[in-house]
Amino acid sequence: MLSAEPLHTLPTGETHRYEFYIQPVIEELVRQGALEVKRQGTWQSSRQRTLHRPARGTRLTADRMDLGYLRETESVLPLFHRLRGDRRFALQIGMPTDFTLAFIAVGPGGLRANRAAFTAATVREITAIRELAGDDVVIQLEATAELVLAARLQPAHRWADAALGLSRGIAALAAAAPEGTRFGVHLCLGSLHNRARARLRDTGPLVDLANAVARQWPKGRPLEFVHGPLAAGEVPPPADPAFYAPLRDLALGTRFYAGLVHDTPSAAEQEETLRTVERALGRRVDGVASACGLGRVPRDMADRLVTRANALASTP
Repeated sequence: MLSAEPLHTLPTGETHRYEFYIQPVIEELVRQGALEVKRQGTWQSSRQRTLHRPARGTRLTADRMDLGYLRETESVLPLFHRLRGDRRFALQIGMPTDFTLAFIAVGPGGLRANRAAFTAATVREITAIRELAGDDVVIQLEATAELVLAARLQPAHRWADAALGLSRGIAALAAAAPEGTRFGVHLCLGSLHNRARARLRDTGPLVDLANAVARQWPKGRPLEFVHGPLAAGEVPPPADPAFYAPLRDLALGTRFYAGLVHDTPSAAEQEETLRTVERALGRRVDGVASACGLGRVPRDMADRLVTRANALASTP
């Protein structure tokens, strides 16, 4: 068994975001008057998304932006305390990194000019959540744009990390948070309409980005886990052991959650994938999960994935 307590964190369910994730956050920023539509899209894919810019005649600043994560925490915290009872798991607040949120909202062309506002707004929300809930909360930083870029640029992903400061930015976001804030990092390939924005040729970019984040992680902000996607939307985790071979170089100093839980393979195939991953790692994984959480799938599928994850966590 992976753990005596099979549930390490309990996500909020992102009730005001649910299957659309970042889209409602950005649309709320439009309603707040911080952003306006630059190019209308359909959100049928990441390339067809609506792009935004600062509202005409204004400069984008954090004080014009309410990202909604504090309100989400306030709404679920009483229910979380009732559900948890005397158990030890924490409430997980998922939020995209400032880089990911800015990249999706304003596109690459608006990133340089506007990222600082997204950074400051994100840090303000993390700070307020820490003040509200203390050690009861783990902030999950969701690095979608970072891993998608690394996957698409493989084998030049290390150069991209150095040039764009991908791992450095994730660690810097944690460093700007109050001391003692608990974090997890979810490296992500996206799941809009259950389709990933990129696919890994092998786990090399995931390993290199995760290791770089861990090397630069600030003191006093516990990094409790790194989650890595081993599937990609509707595409199940590969069976080929060569895909997982780079995991032998994973050196995090914290828990690694293997995002291999998927509804397509059989239970036996999933167990074999878990064994393949652990052979590549040279040890047991610290947890199993789906590649991109449960928020973007229907309830019946989410139930099946939770059942499968629980069974895999009990695998001898």
